[in-house]
Amino acid sequence: MSEPGGSIRVRLRLSPPVRELLRGLVERVQSAAEAPGSSADRGFAQSLPDPELLAALRASLRASGEQDAEALLAVLKAPGFGTSDLPLELDAAEAVMRESVRVRLHLHETVLRDLSVEELGGGLRFFRLPLSEQQGYACYRLLAHLEEDLLQQLDPRLAEGI
Repeated sequence: MSEPGGSIRVRLRLSPPVRELLRGLVERVQSAAEAPGSSADRGFAQSLPDPELLAALRASLRASGEQDAEALLAVLKAPGFGTSDLPLELDAAEAVMRESVRVRLHLHETVLRDLSVEELGGGLRFFRLPLSEQQGYACYRLLAHLEEDLLQQLDPRLAEGI
């Protein structure tokens, strides 16, 4: 469970090159996912015919999405990330998890679109993948480990089904 005082810890350990790779890929994915005309943006436009409601929903999602993106980048840019435990407030942990899921979904829809769910879960020949897929897959799996660890700390019962 979470620590008294409402915080948990980011415990992922990574070498400096892997930290840089993860941070760089997350930043690129966030930029690509925010671009107008992205698949998520087109999906909203098709499902909500009311332009005013669509604009309000986009603004609200953009604001919360920006906060989530900032929370994940703050963790990835923290001086101790990957080398020591980082305290993380519960609200920030939830934002980090939401953004991590969003980044992983974007990776799955783009760079990793040719991989099956089983392969994404670990059943693939990593070194046979093209470099861009190797990097995307590494980012995907590291973020999954981060989410799982945070979820385990927030509530171990929730993580049992993972």
